[in-house]
Amino acid sequence: MFIEVIDDKLYELIFVESSRLICNENKKNDDKIKLWREMNDGMAYIHRNYRPEKNEFGILGIQIAGEMMHINILIKDIDDIHRLYCLRSVEIPVQQSNKKIVLAFIEALLLIRNILIVNISLLLHVIKVKSECKRKSSTIPSDSE
Repeated sequence: MFIEVIDDKLYELIFVESSRLICNENKKNDDKIKLWREMNDGMAYIHRNYRPEKNEFGILGIQIAGEMMHINILIKDIDDIHRLYCLRSVEIPVQQSNKKIVLAFIEALLLIRNILIVNISLLLHVIKVKSECKRKSSTIPSDSE
């Protein structure tokens, strides 16, 4: 998992489930369900403490099953429903591979990096806005003065 510390709290932004190179379909499905549950818990924790814009912030889930890497994202939509999307499935070049497979894998890693950068930025922006609101409200004089 990838953890970011903001205001002395840990936030899990990426969850990973990994199995062996040789695994059966039952193991793949079990890992997929486990990953979805972890992502759901991570999303609920973030939305409990901060309110990032709906349809913008997402928790990444990466499932490595056999020689495939599946990149999923969980996003809370406008109606407060968690939606799980498969962004990309790519073959992991564990042996010498052709350049199309290697390039697709590198593009998938760059996609993960870009989403992570945006998510951290969104969280920092939400926190900054909330902390400014608290500061402003604490300096308002009372009517008795």
